Amino acid sequence: MDFGSVDRRRFLGTAAAGLVAGASGRAAAAVGAPDAPDAQADHAGQVLTYTRMTGGSVTGSRAGGALIAEVQGVLWRVPRDGGQAVRLTDWELEATRPALSPDGRTLAVCGYRGGGFHLWTLRPDGGGLRQVTDGPWDDRGVAWSPDGTRLAFSSERGGDATTGSSYGLWVLDLGDGRPRRVTGGDHEDYDPAWSADGRSLVCVRAAHTPGGGNDGGLSLVRVPLAGGPAEVLRTVTSGRLVCPSVSLSGRIAYVHLTGAGTPGLPADAARLMVDGEVVTADEDLAAAPPCWLSEDELLYAGDGQIRVRSLSGSSVREVPFTARMPVPDPAPRRRRRPLAPQRPAPVRGLHRPALSPDGRSVAFVALNALWLMPVGGTPRRLRQAADTHLLQMPAWAPDGRSVLYCTDQDGLVAVHRHHLDGGADEPLTEGGRLYPALSPDGTRLACQDLTGNLLVRTLATGAEQQLARPLATDGPPGAPTWSPDGRYVAFCDRNRLNQRFREGYNLIRVIDTRTGGERRHLPAEHQSLSDRVASGPVWSPDGRWMALVTESALSLLPVTADGTPAGPARLFTDEPADHPSWSADSGTLLYLCDGRLRRLSLATARAHTLPLRLTAGRAAGDSPEPLRVHAGQLWDGTGAPPRHDVDILITGRRITAVEPHRSRRPGHRTLDASDRTVVPGLFDSHTHPYPATYGARQSLTALAYGITTTACLGSPLYEAVRLREAAAAGELRGPRQLACAELLDGARTAYSMGRAHRTREGVRRTLRRAAALDVDFVKTYVRAPGEVMAEAAEAARALGVPSGSHLCSPGRAAGQSLTTHLQATQRLEFGHATSPLGRIGQDLVEQYADGSFALVITPFTAQILLAADPRLAEDPRVTQLMPPWDVAVVREHARTAPTDAQQRALATEMADYRRLADHGATIALGTDAPLVPVGLSVHLVLRALHAHGFSPAEALHSATSVPARLLGLDADLGTVEAGRIADLTIVEGDPFADFDTLVDIPVVVREGVPHEQGDLTSLHGADRSARAAEHEPPSGMTWLEVAEHFRQGACCHPGTIGE
Repeated sequence: MDFGSVDRRRFLGTAAAGLVAGASGRAAAAVGAPDAPDAQADHAGQVLTYTRMTGGSVTGSRAGGALIAEVQGVLWRVPRDGGQAVRLTDWELEATRPALSPDGRTLAVCGYRGGGFHLWTLRPDGGGLRQVTDGPWDDRGVAWSPDGTRLAFSSERGGDATTGSSYGLWVLDLGDGRPRRVTGGDHEDYDPAWSADGRSLVCVRAAHTPGGGNDGGLSLVRVPLAGGPAEVLRTVTSGRLVCPSVSLSGRIAYVHLTGAGTPGLPADAARLMVDGEVVTADEDLAAAPPCWLSEDELLYAGDGQIRVRSLSGSSVREVPFTARMPVPDPAPRRRRRPLAPQRPAPVRGLHRPALSPDGRSVAFVALNALWLMPVGGTPRRLRQAADTHLLQMPAWAPDGRSVLYCTDQDGLVAVHRHHLDGGADEPLTEGGRLYPALSPDGTRLACQDLTGNLLVRTLATGAEQQLARPLATDGPPGAPTWSPDGRYVAFCDRNRLNQRFREGYNLIRVIDTRTGGERRHLPAEHQSLSDRVASGPVWSPDGRWMALVTESALSLLPVTADGTPAGPARLFTDEPADHPSWSADSGTLLYLCDGRLRRLSLATARAHTLPLRLTAGRAAGDSPEPLRVHAGQLWDGTGAPPRHDVDILITGRRITAVEPHRSRRPGHRTLDASDRTVVPGLFDSHTHPYPATYGARQSLTALAYGITTTACLGSPLYEAVRLREAAAAGELRGPRQLACAELLDGARTAYSMGRAHRTREGVRRTLRRAAALDVDFVKTYVRAPGEVMAEAAEAARALGVPSGSHLCSPGRAAGQSLTTHLQATQRLEFGHATSPLGRIGQDLVEQYADGSFALVITPFTAQILLAADPRLAEDPRVTQLMPPWDVAVVREHARTAPTDAQQRALATEMADYRRLADHGATIALGTDAPLVPVGLSVHLVLRALHAHGFSPAEALHSATSVPARLLGLDADLGTVEAGRIADLTIVEGDPFADFDTLVDIPVVVREGVPHEQGDLTSLHGADRSARAAEHEPPSGMTWLEVAEHFRQGACCHPGTIGE
């Protein structure tokens, strides 16, 4: 797996060659080799100056000489008494936790270049960089043996790519280059340190916990290299132990984090310990190994500074440094796609197109309707959903006489059948059933419940059997597919490679419906299916093949009757592919490519495009009647103070004037808000559409809370675009939706919507399809290496849209525009965004300080504010619009007093934002909904900001004008001015006098159309809402447990650390 050779000019191929014309904005990757010792002459747009480190580490030699510091993912040489730092490594290496050899002549580090963690060595002057481990397994946490001939590290190597492997300790002999396993078992061993005699290793041991994960690392153990049982040296009952370091006399220093110590819930305290005794407990320590400079002195990182502490006299000496890092200027946003197109455009958001058994027709969903298109003909609408519910997941019956689909028209998503002869509609399941697939004889229905359990229902009796639970959270498994004999059901699921980090591979899982037995297969060794939404597998009707998508291309995997691979997968296309489906004779495949339907003949191996005569958009003249909004108070978002008694005049979906109120406005209908406050329509700048489980509820709920624009920051591509098109065409009521493709990931992935890659060709195809469908944002995820992050940034730059990721470093150096959280899942153990205590340092502030590199905040910690205002839990927008699992979680928060740790976490996070804002950072408000309750969470975050030092105007800017500018939409949105699109949120009260009234929104205006809250909350109707609430949760769970299942393993869940 090596992304280092990704072509930075041609990755989009000929179909999108213009996207990357021009020079890259990336900083050069020079290092501090002897012929260029400082590497400060790199060409870059800006130079950032660091004097502190967040999440860094430091090491040195007992013999003296310079110190080596890790600051924002780069290694620096720092004079022992402080001074100007010299850069040793480039940002693409992502070097972490450096260790100096005993003679001080060689550095060993862990680096992520190429898409995997491996060990590298280099000289202390930056020269001689050499990779010393490789392969598909991660190698972390390097330590030198006392004689300098071996390296200890932790790794998953030696395991199985399908069943996974725990982290164990390994030793690499630098003489022969062979690693040797030291530990293994049902636990995770990591952070090794050598004993002084070189005969044993000390490490952290984390026990596995039921249901997955580990206990956080509660024990330190000593492991003899010659074999034998491990000796438990230290155990704590809570928190986590990290990074032991052993002195020449055998004393053990380490860090004890009390409390959770995760991105979702920072640690309460960080204690530097030696042999079980507290050395210091009042510093913000980095989770990095302390370094013994002598028996009395420890070198470590505390409060963002390099410190040397005497253990005998308790004196502390600081080593000041200044490090200068060149970075490119983030690209300006130049949105090309019009938000309100003047004429219809071709539909590209095709949802799950399926070839009919006879190969003559295609069923698909677009514009919230079910369509049937004869090959070569014009699509015919079979069913049109009302704009208050969603139609999705079409699938053919084997006899070709009916089409199955899913709808939430009765509350929760359920399976229906549309009969082509006569058009009758027949419900097949109760609510909470997804991804239907009929058995070859048509008598049984395979589907999923809300939590991803695989079910098989006998249609004649309604009896239902649960066959399998999902292997992982982070989104459901893929749709089921039947073997020709009806015995086996296959689908895509994700394994977890270890219990320390959450990622794994998307694999093929085959269930025997007679015995319940199962088998799991990868398409190739360490090769993931691209995602769990659009990549199959789809069993051929003759049973010989499974069609699947890997590296964003269509492949056929030969299989036996029980789904076992019978040979290597055969690549059938070199173009992007999604959603393959078969004809009944197994001779033809249909798939999506760049928004087009492609039909492939297996006999000729040639594909051709099926013309699609379908357009999206509002018809000419389809505009609401002219409207006058009489505002008692207007905050227009321009920076001006609120105005009083004004008229906002709207014609043709845009504001034509904002003027002092007049009693008459001929030709305008009046919306009386004379005793209310009007603000620009709100943004939620970080969402993920989950239509499979939420149906239309996500859109309706967001609109009811005053949100008129949602920015998707990760979704199955065709899902995001079809929702964008449906909302723009008026076929889905709710905010306008900005589209993003899948999370662009490395070889491993977590979410169903993550797109896995291990090759340059795969990255090229994925970016090409995103460009073809004109996405509004490009996002890379946790395992995408720096080289791919730079590719994504270039693609976004060419499209005129922002790009971003979780990772401030190396995101900024890669040319990305923003981070999508302050702190969320990192590929490092803790990352460089916040300390284990949740605090930011000067180096992190410097990344954002000029405002050109932005931050979308997602304060999950704000959910505790529900307890301060329990009435919010009984708001009709909660009880009538939210699904039952979100109703349960809102009520639980409302009746649960926050803990002291939760309150500290909220205060710390808000203090971080206040500090960043005071230094000029660009901060846009997001929520990551629906990982938190939709719509309501925007208001909880706004309240949190205001309660912690942000003025009402400052808080409101984060949800109006700032995201509009950040997303390149400020010519149309974000303010109430003439010429802007008429998006208005009308508040019952004065949020400038009582900020909490901002949540009381009787009316929302989107594109000149008023939506009364009472109308929105009654759309489902009392009967429909009651029916949704009456549904039994899956597998005997409570709705609160369902909510926890959906959030378990999420990027900011309190239990999620590292990846």
